[in-house]
Amino acid sequence: VPAGAVWIDLGAGSCAKAASLFGAMRPAAYVPVDISAAYLTQALAPLRREHPGLPMLGIGLDFSGGLALPADAVCWLAAQRLQAAPRCVFYPGSSIGNFAPEEALRLLRESHAVCREGGAGSGLLIGVDRVKAREVLEPAYDDALGVTAAFNRNLLLHVNRQLGSDFDPAAWDHVAFYNRIESRIEMHLSARSPQTVSWPGGSRRFAAGERIHTEHSYKWEPAAFADLLQRAGFATPLHWTDARGWFSVFWAPA
Repeated sequence: VPAGAVWIDLGAGSCAKAASLFGAMRPAAYVPVDISAAYLTQALAPLRREHPGLPMLGIGLDFSGGLALPADAVCWLAAQRLQAAPRCVFYPGSSIGNFAPEEALRLLRESHAVCREGGAGSGLLIGVDRVKAREVLEPAYDDALGVTAAFNRNLLLHVNRQLGSDFDPAAWDHVAFYNRIESRIEMHLSARSPQTVSWPGGSRRFAAGERIHTEHSYKWEPAAFADLLQRAGFATPLHWTDARGWFSVFWAPA
């Protein structure tokens, strides 16, 4: 990753992951992207105090629907005299797994286009969760403390707030399993008993054991993901992994 790059941090959240690398990577500017612009504003306030010489611009964007820097961000980069600087699209963690392969390919192609708008040396730095034994994967999504189960059921509370429905989270079981054919973890909510869920203007009857598929998380073999990166337009990527081979990091030059 070249020093002096504009870091474009996808799904930045608290910005902590990128900020931990500022000292080593020496970015020229930091552009976090997240669905909540208000949360980004809060997250950037302490970072601006800690790094007063680093230009920062938060972008509120749901990039799952398309990734492109808005016109005001492009103008901001020009004002910082950084329109020709290399760009590092930074997507750590393993959130790319929440996209089905064709959706992931689309996002990677859009990331490549963002990189190509920058200077020489641009590329994508991305984390990927790898295929592992079922005995390792499934407990990670169905933990003994019930943290993931609570997270999954919380979706029903969100639906209630948005639609005015009357889902009872306690009436649903969390189900998580590894689908080896699709190479993905699937999370579902399963009705504990027959029930009817209502909302203004409608209702839906659920049979006992009927499931709602709430989320999936694809796992990748390194060679398959490297091929996906190249299909998206990137050059042959560099690859690093941990000692157990559970997680991969790729640097894909644009």
